[in-house]
Parts: sequence; C-alpha cells; structure tokens
Amino acid sequence: MAHLSLEQLTFAYPDAASPAISAVSLAVEPGEFVVLCGPSGSGKSTLLRLLKREVSPGGRVSGAIALGGVPLQDWPARELAAQVGLVMQHPDNQLVVDTVEHELAFGMENFGLPRDAMRRRLAEMSGFFGLEPLLGRRTDELSGGQKQLVNLAAAIMLQPRVLLLDEPLAQLDPLAARELLGMIKRLNDEWGITVIMSEHRVDDLLPIADRVVRMERGRIVYNGDSRTFAREAWRRRDEHWDAWLPSVTRWALEHNAGELGRPPLTVKEARAWIVSEQASVRASASSVTHLSGGDSGQRQRAGVPLTRGDSDQWQSTEILLSKGDSDQWQHAEIPLTKGDNGHKAAGTPPILRADELFFAYDKKSPAVLRGLDWRIERGDWVALFGGNGSGKSTLLQLLAGLRDPLRGSVRLEGAPLARLKPRARFAAIGYLAQNPLLHYAHETLLADLTAAAARAGAANADQAARDIAGRFGLAELLRRHPHDLSGGEQQLGALAMTLLGQPQLLLLDEPTKGLDPYLKAALGAHLADIHRQGTTLLMATHDVEFAAAYANRCALLFHGEIVADGEPEPFFQGNVFYAPPIHRLIAGNGTTRQAAEVTPR
Repeated sequence: MAHLSLEQLTFAYPDAASPAISAVSLAVEPGEFVVLCGPSGSGKSTLLRLLKREVSPGGRVSGAIALGGVPLQDWPARELAAQVGLVMQHPDNQLVVDTVEHELAFGMENFGLPRDAMRRRLAEMSGFFGLEPLLGRRTDELSGGQKQLVNLAAAIMLQPRVLLLDEPLAQLDPLAARELLGMIKRLNDEWGITVIMSEHRVDDLLPIADRVVRMERGRIVYNGDSRTFAREAWRRRDEHWDAWLPSVTRWALEHNAGELGRPPLTVKEARAWIVSEQASVRASASSVTHLSGGDSGQRQRAGVPLTRGDSDQWQSTEILLSKGDSDQWQHAEIPLTKGDNGHKAAGTPPILRADELFFAYDKKSPAVLRGLDWRIERGDWVALFGGNGSGKSTLLQLLAGLRDPLRGSVRLEGAPLARLKPRARFAAIGYLAQNPLLHYAHETLLADLTAAAARAGAANADQAARDIAGRFGLAELLRRHPHDLSGGEQQLGALAMTLLGQPQLLLLDEPTKGLDPYLKAALGAHLADIHRQGTTLLMATHDVEFAAAYANRCALLFHGEIVADGEPEPFFQGNVFYAPPIHRLIAGNGTTRQAAEVTPR
C-alpha cells in the first residue's frame, strides 16, 4: 500500500478561472525521495499545502488524499500534525516565537511532551543541524538561510513520517545547500522519512532522488526516475524542459554521452565518461598513427568535445587528452561569463562608495560589518557572494539607505547618502528585498503595479503597470491577490515594481530565488537589457551559475569585510564551492589555466 496517495485531486482558488490542481493522481511509497519540479505557478506549492491539512488553502476541492490508506480528513488532528511535517517556501511565514530555542521547542510544547524528552530532542537536533550557536539568537535577526534551517529542524522535532519541503534551498549558499541536502538525505535513508521536495535547483537533487514528478498548469506531465527525466527533457528539444537539465548533464548530452543510455547527472559521472572516451580516442589514434602516421580525424569521430564553439557560454572550453595538450593550453582563456563591461568609464568616480562601515543589530550582538570599504563603479554588474548570515542583506540595506551604519558612511556619486532626501534617494536607488511580499500593499497585483507607476510619475499609471506586467509575463495574473501568486511570480512582480522607478542603481537581494530555470533565463534577459541601457546592478546571490552567466565582477563578503573582489574568471577559478559545476568539471580534467589571485581587500 502506498504511504501517500492522491486520486483525481482537483483544486481551484476562489473566483479563479481555472483550477490550480487538475485531476492529479500520485502514489508515494514509504521512504521514497520525490522531487517535485515544474514552472513557477504550475501548482507545486498548492499541492504541498493540500497534503498538510493544517495549512490547506481555501477553495474548491475534489478527489481524495490518503495517508497510510486513511483519508486525510479522517485522521485525528493531533496525530496528523505529527505525521506530516512541512517547511514553507517563505521562512518568515513559519516562525512564530522570539528565539531559536523557543522556536524549536514550540511544537513539542504544544504536543505536551515531557520536559526531559524535549531537552533530549532539542540537544540531538541542534547538534545534527549545527544550531547550537544560534539557540539564543532572535529569529528576526537571522538570515533567510538560517531561518529556513530552523524551520526544518522545528519540523523534524515531532519526528514526522512524511516531510514536505517547498524550495528549502532557495535562500542557502552553495555549501549550506549541500549540507542541508545531505541532512535531508540522511533523514530519508536512516530514518525512513518519506520526502517530497519542490525545488528549482535540481543539479544536486536529481542524483539522489528516487523519482521526479514534473507539473505543468496543475497537471502531472512526467512521473519517473531521474535519468529517464534527463533523456526526456533532452528528447523534447523544448526550452521549457531543457532549462531543467543540470548544466553538467546538458553539456554531456551535447557531446553524445546520452547515447550511452545513462546520461551523467554529476560532475563525477561526467568525468568518468570523459576518461572513458579519452582512453578510446588514444587507442584509436595510436592504431591509426601506426598505419598512416596521423590521427585521421579519429578524435572528432569519437564524439569527444575537442573544439571551440560547442555552446555559447562555454565556447572556449577544451577537453584535453594528454599532458602535451595540457602544456599547449596552459594559458588558454576559459571565459565563464557573458558580463558586459561596456558601461564602465575609466577614471570616473564610483556611483556608490562605502567607507569604514560598521554595523551591529544591538550592543549585545556581534558586529555584522567591521570597517567595510567598497566601491561600486558605474556600469558594473556585481555579484556579491557570502555564507548565510555573513551580512549580505544588511549591507544592501545600508547601501540603499534603509539602515544607518553605526560608524562610517555611504556616498552616492560623492554625496553622503544620509543627507539626501528620501524621494531623491529612492529615485536613484532601486531595492529588491529578499522577501518579495514586503513590496506588496494592495489587494491585487495590478493595484500594486499601478501604485508603483504612480509613485514613479508615470503619465498613465494603469497603462505603465499593464505594459511592464506584459513584459514580465504577468498579464494573466493582474487580478490575483499577491499572496495567491507563486514564489517566482511574487519575485517577478516585486522586481517589476522596482523597475518602474527607472533607478540608475539597482540593488537586488537574491533576485533568482523562487524562479524556475526558464523564468530565471527570462529575468537574466530583462536585467541584461536594463544593464545595456546604463543601469548599474549589484545583486547578493547564492546562484553561482546565474552570476557566471551575467556578472562582470564578483565579490565575497566574509567576517564583515569584502575579502575578494575581481573579474568572474579568476574569482571562480580560485574557489571550490563558489564555482559553476561546469567549471569544476573542466578544472578536474586539467583544462583551466592556473587560478589567478583575486584582489585581496
């Protein structure tokens, strides 16, 4: 018997023209690890909420959901709450008390667990998730990634048999994301917890998933294993499917690895395939050389990627077959980005400058920033990296004038930011918050966009709102309440409101969070367009591949200071985790030149 089963489940929000979930049937076995993927707005979050009765959305529902063969509505409320754990898409929506320790204990207290049992579980889970240093911290002072980790630990405190995760990796840095995935996989393997995870970052998920379920427009369009999913996505030649392939898998399939029937899903598998092909090429080349004194094109016929121009982003990458090749290409350029430096004017003052910035949330808290000095040049597109809790969001808020430093100053084109009138500051600097819901204040998306257009001085605010909604693919959602939008749709709507002000400097806090791969590419195109028109961009991000594709400068925030700052190629070549998967694949095969030093600060 399936642990969790859905039969012809259909759900529609009130007054919605079409259902959010349409005739979905699905059976999940005990202990399975299921990845739920699909475009933003396809119904993934709605489906997960329907499986957690306590937060099930209001609307019209038909069909059946059963847990352990028992209809969900027949389960006693107390038992069902313990059986099914949920980590929501927006971590702030799930935190209910003041400190981390109280948050972790909250569920257990409500269930009336004995004090000794609570203390044992708290000690065990705090150690497992590495939360001991945060137990006394206020939850509203945590970074987005730290909040998500606390929510996961709190859900596990009740020892659920089913764990539902709605984009838990969206706000985690690369190292933290891998650590969290490892924890979830251990819970799945060692505790037998059934995991259903909705996620857009699939590179690290496909290799460990038992099953992939893809949704489109509220329906299941694929239900099968990861490798078959990769082959299906490649076979369709559809950009909406192809965008979901891990970059290493796409690279391998472009070079005929898919003919082997097992497309590589990881860097390790891709390297193994390359080694196998290299051995085959050497053997063929040796044989032909013995007969004819030349390689007679054997390398090319072997299907090994040896030439430039194989793809737009990685057009100068070469797979080397021998030490001689490595010597020959030791200083070869390997461009990792498509960043445009065209707007940076040499010798001009920076558009934004931070001098000796110090900041702490209160006297008892450690300093988040410690004498930070930094310059943002006009025409830059800067990607700011850093671990969860390193202070990226705080720094962006200081640079936007939303917080005041304890010491130091921020200058906009030489003028102290603190002395500018709010209207002038907001007109010059656009800011996209990490939580997009902070940008919404009205009952519909159209009302919010119209209000933003009016603030920006648009002659026809309604038309300006509709125009930018069409540009961002939101025209069909204008009458929806912002809270009924998917995370990706909320993110695009918030960005559209920010861009209506036509700022000369745009500060973006995790702009790709919540976006599916296709929408992420669309966002990149929009940002590249305004960058070409002269807007300077600074984005705090954990999305290494997005930064590699667009930024012309990368920086790393650590221990309250900018410790690395430079062009993307040497920056990525000098890092292990803050590097795209393709770079790790190429570097592992000896094709990159020696890593250049990034500028120390």
